[in-house]
Amino acid sequence: MKSIATAAIAAMQDGTAISVGAVRIGTTPPVRVWGGYGSITLNGEIYDGIGDRGLVQITGSTLGTSEQNITLQLSGVEADVLSAWNAAGLQGAVCQVWLLTFDGAGQTMLDAQIYAAGRLDTMPITDVPGSTSTITASVETAARGLGRSGQRLRTDADQRLISSTDNAFQAVSFAGNKTLYWGGQKPTSASTLGWTPLNGPASFGGYGFR
Repeated sequence: MKSIATAAIAAMQDGTAISVGAVRIGTTPPVRVWGGYGSITLNGEIYDGIGDRGLVQITGSTLGTSEQNITLQLSGVEADVLSAWNAAGLQGAVCQVWLLTFDGAGQTMLDAQIYAAGRLDTMPITDVPGSTSTITASVETAARGLGRSGQRLRTDADQRLISSTDNAFQAVSFAGNKTLYWGGQKPTSASTLGWTPLNGPASFGGYGFR
């Protein structure tokens, strides 16, 4: 649970707070930038300002849907910088996203929190010939993988890979599934409506009403 400073809460309540993002990418050496001007210090490390060229977009997911990635965007990238861009080397790097709260004048930082942490995923580039380009990076958080199935199987053969003498799954032929219908009606089918195949000779087909 995050503890927000009292001054930041007061600024949020009166509508004067300014929220800015900061990002730390765990490369060698690490990349540390924030969406303002000049340099600031977070957790003993210096973050360089990139002004309004940077954007942190956080998409909240609704209850019951999959967790969405966090999108980082850097616009106004010059051609010489783009030529040195190594997306493959950055993919999978550990990334921290900070949420910074400033006062209404944007001069005093009232609060700094690590909003999320994860790893860099896809990094497409929008290239504009003869002009600047935009680099977009997707940060995959830990919550994104909660719905994924693991590599292990609930079978006797897979269990014996862990212990050759463990036969706990020997009598398990398959894992049962149960479908639950939350907030909706159960789908209807012919059997639930009372339809059943005719008990006639093999040469006759069709369905009758029971």
